[in-house]
Amino acid sequence: MNDFSVKTIFANDRPLMVAGMKAVFEKSSVIELIKTCQSPKELIDSIKTQDCDVVLIDYGMRDKGQMAGLTLLSYVRRLRPNLKIVVLLAHENPVIIRSIQARSVSGIVSKFDDVGHIITAIHTGYGGGVYLSPIVRQVIDSAGQERNYRSSKLSPREVEVIRLYLTGMTVGEIAVRLNKGKQTVSAQKTSAMRKLGVKRDMDLMKCAVNMDLIDEAAAVVAMDIA
Repeated sequence: MNDFSVKTIFANDRPLMVAGMKAVFEKSSVIELIKTCQSPKELIDSIKTQDCDVVLIDYGMRDKGQMAGLTLLSYVRRLRPNLKIVVLLAHENPVIIRSIQARSVSGIVSKFDDVGHIITAIHTGYGGGVYLSPIVRQVIDSAGQERNYRSSKLSPREVEVIRLYLTGMTVGEIAVRLNKGKQTVSAQKTSAMRKLGVKRDMDLMKCAVNMDLIDEAAAVVAMDIA
């Protein structure tokens, strides 16, 4: 390893993906993979105790229905304000991309882009820049031409309300859980659905699964409850 290296932590819960990224990093002369994490909890514990420059997070990583997605990104940002965050994303949805950008990440890379863009994003983030891979940039540029997406960013509270609602909780139960008024929770749910362009709960559920706001197992449970 060279005297200079970008100390990187990779968080992904798929062993094959982890093995592949290890091989990619081994070919890089300036990136040092110091840790791989297979759950959000392991990631949080690692960045609390280990000195790193960049964390590469798979947006689709889950932790038994707990902290994940936008909630995880927000927590990492609060925990380590100066840490550079690069996000791997499988779904090409402009709303979720804008919401990820709102967490002050250093890069977003589509899993359908060439793997070399991950290395570029890490280098760019370490240097203080922001990098969007070609597919991600294309999605943003296309959505920018559509009026409905000009201000489409899900707030952390909107994400939380959607995830709780799609586990089968009522608006009233969510209000009690979050210590908010029912009207406030209802307004947040309505706002999120408007931003996502859906009107029915079933469409909301499908959209949430596609954007990794909830996993398929949670969606099945919610549909059974409904």
